[in-house]
Amino acid sequence: MKDVFLSAAIQCMILIGIPWIFYIAFAKKKYSFFRWIGLYKPSNIEWIKPAIIVFIASVIIMAGPLFLFIKLGFISQEMLYSLNLSNNGFSFNVIIIVLTKAIFQTALSEEVLFRGFIGKRVKNKFGYITGNLFQAILFGLPHGLPFIIVYKAYLFGITFFVSATIVGFMQFYLNEKKADGSIIPSLIIHSFMNIVSFF
Repeated sequence: MKDVFLSAAIQCMILIGIPWIFYIAFAKKKYSFFRWIGLYKPSNIEWIKPAIIVFIASVIIMAGPLFLFIKLGFISQEMLYSLNLSNNGFSFNVIIIVLTKAIFQTALSEEVLFRGFIGKRVKNKFGYITGNLFQAILFGLPHGLPFIIVYKAYLFGITFFVSATIVGFMQFYLNEKKADGSIIPSLIIHSFMNIVSFF
């Protein structure tokens, strides 16, 4: 379990540290860090219903191809899941590990980096569409490229890249258009999707 906490801490330090460095260099006098990256409570509750729709759509878009490719034998479960974690059964330690990986190591660090830092900076400079497309594509790359590079699963890698890009696009739309620029909605969706996928 110590390895999981250490890995989560390192990933958070890197992916949140990069925006922090830019914040200190360029925006410290204008905003608080949390406001700058969108880590604040939305000013309304109008985002909740669209968030449910985005969550359901995201699960279908991400899980649909996953199950299809497993059923067709193009990828194996070993490519997707931690066998060490899977073989430990359902225990308190496994729950803590899953929550740490799902919420902190992936959802929090990725939402801060992609939706909070990259998306907002590009949006402010070049407009909403460019910012959304740019952050979504960057978000999709680490989801698809490992399958292409490591496993040579080209079709699945491309499919997973496209799926993650679409999900990233929808989540940025939800944050910026329905939640007053807060990344909390996409953080919640991302966390729940990760928890579901781990279990």
